[in-house]
Amino acid sequence: MIKLADNRLKEYGKEVFKKIQYKPTSSSIKPVHIANGLFRLVLGSSYNIKPLHEWSTIKYKQGKEVYPISYIIENYDNLIDGDATNQQISDLRYFLEAIFNADKGNYPSMDYSVLTICSKTQVNKKVQNEYKMPRFLYNILSTKIDGQVSPCIELIKKCLEDESDDLSRLVSPIIKMVKKKIHTVEEADLDLTGVELRIRKAFDRLAYNANYKNTNKLLSMERIILFACFSIILHLSSRIIDLSDKYDNNNRIPILFDSDRTLAPIEYASQETVLRAKLGIEEYFENELEGILKQEGYESFTHKEMLERINMISIADSNKIKNKTPEKEKRKEYKKLYLGFYEQSRDPFDAIIKATRFKLFSDEYSTSPSNFMTSLGRKIKLVYGKNKTSRFSPDPVLLETILLTILEPDNRSMNLSEFGIKLWNEFGVIIGANPEIDFENLAKWNVSQNTPGDLAGSLAQNAKKIADMYIAMGYGKRYADGVTILGLNL
Repeated sequence: MIKLADNRLKEYGKEVFKKIQYKPTSSSIKPVHIANGLFRLVLGSSYNIKPLHEWSTIKYKQGKEVYPISYIIENYDNLIDGDATNQQISDLRYFLEAIFNADKGNYPSMDYSVLTICSKTQVNKKVQNEYKMPRFLYNILSTKIDGQVSPCIELIKKCLEDESDDLSRLVSPIIKMVKKKIHTVEEADLDLTGVELRIRKAFDRLAYNANYKNTNKLLSMERIILFACFSIILHLSSRIIDLSDKYDNNNRIPILFDSDRTLAPIEYASQETVLRAKLGIEEYFENELEGILKQEGYESFTHKEMLERINMISIADSNKIKNKTPEKEKRKEYKKLYLGFYEQSRDPFDAIIKATRFKLFSDEYSTSPSNFMTSLGRKIKLVYGKNKTSRFSPDPVLLETILLTILEPDNRSMNLSEFGIKLWNEFGVIIGANPEIDFENLAKWNVSQNTPGDLAGSLAQNAKKIADMYIAMGYGKRYADGVTILGLNL
């Protein structure tokens, strides 16, 4: 029997992610990893973060502190006042750890560590947990539209070059010791369409509004990274709309924001939209996989030929430590999956696509792309709850950021209904600002069918609660006639 190349099943997954442009297969990916990579690409440089890493890392390995006080005193005696006690040094280090390891991205090994970034000297070299996501985002920002890259690039540079903030000044004696490394960064020239184009324009609006408000630089960087993470989730779950012929390009996969988790119909419906987003991710993966398998002639295989093909594919050992199933058993499971999907569709090509996607998601990745979505979503306070109770329930900081990606430079205010329409058109987000329209949009995706209670009535209440949050943050006003206006400088 002639076998195909080793690890071919895993290679299919690699080829899919090359098309997607990043690899969403780890729950260890944090906003700070995305920040580190994006900022490095924007600057075209990184810094040796060793001094600040050692000061702010209070970790233990095999029962011993990695960088004990004795090590700090020996290596940084020129920075330490002669009268400083060990307790005072320890207190300072705990304080630095609380600031520069806020996202828990600091590890004993500097090769895997990223710091909370307040200026350019905290930007580290490339680390594993970036998984090409910063490059994807940078490609969107650096692609020229009307001859111009995104103003977000200049805003990021301006923020990182500014070292006048309190945190940068606090560690200035330490960061004076760091060395700069220049990186060659290739500019992108993409044909942005669909959700990728909408993401780019949203970044542009975020930058314009930050400059308009003369926003604190740390807050500007936080918003950029929050929206960067939201953009990856949006792209991963919605890109299928742009690629598949079975969808209208003007449609959107719904993301229902649950205002405060007190409205049962909204809570349930939002959980349904999380599941719908996960299905969108699976469809996106399968769509890209379909093109790859077509190149190898899978589309023309009969049912019998497909079974023979499964017998020829070498299935690599799984990356999952707990899954050390022999290859013979893995092939048996793969064939069983194929037969199950074939029983449903009677289409060999459709069945092998679904079986391959399922096998990859369950065996080869520590975190499946669909579970990655909820993992990253929790880290940016977009997703609340776990497993079946996961729902989209953004916190006020993320709500504020999303508003700033919606408001246009020439019209920095709109009523609540207009805001709801814009949210849907740009991101597929529903808050209930237009209850009848929002209910119809949910119904198109079968979200409303099994929702208990009065979903239409709850949508209106949900919108009011979200508007109340914007009003409390200073971004909204409600007038005597009941009209709510959202915007800047109200």
